[in-house]
Amino acid sequence: MTDRRQQVAEAVLFPVDRALDVVMGAVRGLDAFDKVSDVSYRVILGAMRAQFDLLNELEVKGEQNVPTEGGVVLASNHQSWLDVQVLGASCPRRVHFMAKSEFREWPVLRHLIELSQSVFVKRGGDNEALDAITEALRGGQAVAVYPEGTIPGEEDVPRRAVDPETGLLKGKTGAVRLALRARVPIVPIGVSGTGRAFPPEIYPRLEVLRMPGSTPVRIRFGEPMDLSPYYDQEPTKELIRELTAELMRRISKLVDHRSNYAPIEVPIPAPQRHDKLAVLLLHGFTSSTDTVDGLLPYLEKAGIPYERPVLRGHGTRYQDMRGVTAQHWYVDADRALLKLWNQGYHVVVVGLSMGGLIALELAMRHPDVIAGVVTVAASLKFKDPLAKLTGVLAKMVRYWPSPESFHDQELAKKCTNYPKFATDAFASLYDYSQEIAERLHEVHVPIRILQSKKDQVVAPESANIIYEKVSSPLRQILWFEQSGHEMMQDMEAEAVFDEVMEFVNEFRAAGESTSS
Repeated sequence: MTDRRQQVAEAVLFPVDRALDVVMGAVRGLDAFDKVSDVSYRVILGAMRAQFDLLNELEVKGEQNVPTEGGVVLASNHQSWLDVQVLGASCPRRVHFMAKSEFREWPVLRHLIELSQSVFVKRGGDNEALDAITEALRGGQAVAVYPEGTIPGEEDVPRRAVDPETGLLKGKTGAVRLALRARVPIVPIGVSGTGRAFPPEIYPRLEVLRMPGSTPVRIRFGEPMDLSPYYDQEPTKELIRELTAELMRRISKLVDHRSNYAPIEVPIPAPQRHDKLAVLLLHGFTSSTDTVDGLLPYLEKAGIPYERPVLRGHGTRYQDMRGVTAQHWYVDADRALLKLWNQGYHVVVVGLSMGGLIALELAMRHPDVIAGVVTVAASLKFKDPLAKLTGVLAKMVRYWPSPESFHDQELAKKCTNYPKFATDAFASLYDYSQEIAERLHEVHVPIRILQSKKDQVVAPESANIIYEKVSSPLRQILWFEQSGHEMMQDMEAEAVFDEVMEFVNEFRAAGESTSS
């Protein structure tokens, strides 16, 4: 889906890109590139500054820390595609940026990068580009560098990859290397709020379809990092790594991490570990415990006790779902949870689909009992737009065929889910999903959210909604690319189990091992 959306976006921008091709060619032909670049930079950045002031109440502090002349490396954190615009619009000097070479192929953006006189750099090493940037610094220019290398949550770098000490990705050493080569200072910069206003889930991933928000944005320029004591030393790998770590700490202190897309406290606290830990395993709508039983050998091998109740109306015949409501399912799960609690266990709740919703409500009601929650394809928002009409349908039709939930048809043959579901029970499930969506902020326990991008039943954006709206200080979202809705039985089941067990083990006291 994301690839198709990206293709649509590029198709829309194609005419503008062709027009810019003509304009840029004319500018080069008239030998007026530098003049046009200067004028364009002032006009575009002035307009952006006005926009940020109006929509995001842009607050700028520490501008005096940017040297008024001479080369300088501006090293900033990276939360959003807005970061470049915010930095350019806020800095008292003209800024030249480093852009990854892949952007040469991006419509419109490639022209804007060229117009800003920024430098395209190949990832993995580009000596020619680095030499050009070094000369630009020696010539007195201000060059912006993003030491994280990418935006956490963009591409294949999850937000959980950040360093717990700084809340940032481990810094790449390019900023320090450039500063030492050019003999210029580094100004650390912290940008806050852009990750919430325009996270990568909006662009470039196109998973959350909404316009950039009006979240307040702040940028702080820190005191310059003077590397002159090291100019005449051999820049060993150890020295460069040590200086880079110090730079990342300085950047982190300038960032309000609570205004991230997913707010965090820095340093990120470690999960609380428990001497006695158990798992509560909850199946989904129309299914039996077969849909989650694949996790049992993993729990038994690890010596982790568990409960996996059969929720009301399930595990028998589909007619038995008539008249069953979400309240019944919650009560059944709550009883199983309290059974473990009465034995002295803290509990990690693992919920599939409907079970994911129940897991979230249990976390709201029993934060003292629950160590953490794993949702697997939690049914917060359904893919079928007609789902909201089920309440009306239930008054006319008692049962409805169950949707396809596997991508591997051989595995689907083993499915024991009901072939049909009671429409009144699904109407209750739909209402329950709406209620849980409104109360997500009440979830404060650590959470890991697993979701397939090819889910046929639940809209994948459900995972993003949970991730953004819960109040958990420790939250993680992991995407799968092949499975259908039955993620614990379909093509990537083993990978799902590995992620669940990794999360569960984070809460076990060292050396804990109990038999189930």
